[in-house]
Amino acid sequence: MMIPRIPQKTIRRLMAAEGYLELGMPRQALRELDQVIDPGSLTASYSFLRGESLKRVGRYSEAIQPLQYAADLLPIPHSQLPWKSLGACYRESGQSDLADSAEKTADEIASEANIHLRFEPLGSQFNPIVKHQVHLTISFEPAEEEEQTETDENPFLDQEEPEDFGIDPEVE
Repeated sequence: MMIPRIPQKTIRRLMAAEGYLELGMPRQALRELDQVIDPGSLTASYSFLRGESLKRVGRYSEAIQPLQYAADLLPIPHSQLPWKSLGACYRESGQSDLADSAEKTADEIASEANIHLRFEPLGSQFNPIVKHQVHLTISFEPAEEEEQTETDENPFLDQEEPEDFGIDPEVE
């Protein structure tokens, strides 16, 4: 089975859209996303970027479908952000029950994956519609430290003779 190749132009547009969102420029992000013909295997990322861009320009009802699609496609813990955005869109479009459900799902994903999102205001220098910047913090258990050998040399290089594994190289 051959995986279809994604055109470089598509990848560049998705990266540009993500950059515009990081800079608080959702309209420019939407312009980039409108140029994407077929996102292929990057459909989940495309849908999230599209939904997030629509949300940030205040088109909450339009943002619901792509965010729902991204939330369904992305694996845990990556689906937490679409669920969180989906909750905000439901709330802004007057669907409180669905907003509560989406936010609860995002919180459950966070507790399962031990991920905690912290929201901080962006300020008015970017876009007054953009209300929050997302900081992702992932906590992992510290790995046990291995004891260091006294020398930096490879112990396998000190062997006098190669080890015989019972294979005769002369016999085919």
